[in-house]
Amino acid sequence: MLYPGSSKPLHEQLKDILKQKIIEGEFKPGEALPGERQLMHTYGVSRVTVRQAIGELVSEGLLYRQHGRGTFVAPRRIERPLAYLLGVAEELILEGLKVGIKVLEAGRQDPLPEIRQQLRLKEGEQVFHVLRLIMTGPEPLLLDFSFFPSVIGQILKDIDLSKDLIYTHLELYGYKISHGVQWISAGRASQEEAQYLQCKKGSPVLVVRRITYVEGELPISVSRTVYRADRYEYRVNLYRYPLKPKELLKSNPTSP
Repeated sequence: MLYPGSSKPLHEQLKDILKQKIIEGEFKPGEALPGERQLMHTYGVSRVTVRQAIGELVSEGLLYRQHGRGTFVAPRRIERPLAYLLGVAEELILEGLKVGIKVLEAGRQDPLPEIRQQLRLKEGEQVFHVLRLIMTGPEPLLLDFSFFPSVIGQILKDIDLSKDLIYTHLELYGYKISHGVQWISAGRASQEEAQYLQCKKGSPVLVVRRITYVEGELPISVSRTVYRADRYEYRVNLYRYPLKPKELLKSNPTSP
């Protein structure tokens, strides 16, 4: 129910109602939102109010528009804790999501100097490069650029990269993956990334760079993964550092 006399604008009240219905699952991901006329009739508001409410929900990533078709409930944003080393598809499967993998490129190539250094390769050694688009439902979620030493490439070239999970498969071959080093930053989609992720060039993306190691501190992969920022986020659990307040104040006596 909307309250015209409230200090809260009508479009914000309507937005809150629609948002609650999405959160509670009354409007499910992928379903079309009721049309403007129906919302106007149901809530007794103007077309302008409906469009303002829907526009804000689109901006928040809860709805998306398809030209000529209408407005739809967006897939839920995927949240992952920063605690465990998992492959990009492994973590989604553990969330109970239906994952689709499209292999866009796979083969040998000469590495960039930075990748050669990170994989500790000799001059002239090639890498095995894999470019995959990962989908959850009908919507693309991420674009993964991965590079492996040629010895790993000999294994990967013989498996179905659209079905087999790379980390899992390598472990079946005896490679004991131990840990990784990861960098996370904000970015904007390039023309190529936007094309595959079905977003506009320059749209916000989450960029994750990773070096993965097996036992013995041997790097076996370098990757750069680009996530749609409206569909993915990381969660970090923080714990209070065991400071000694008096010592801290002594080291910075001018602090307020």
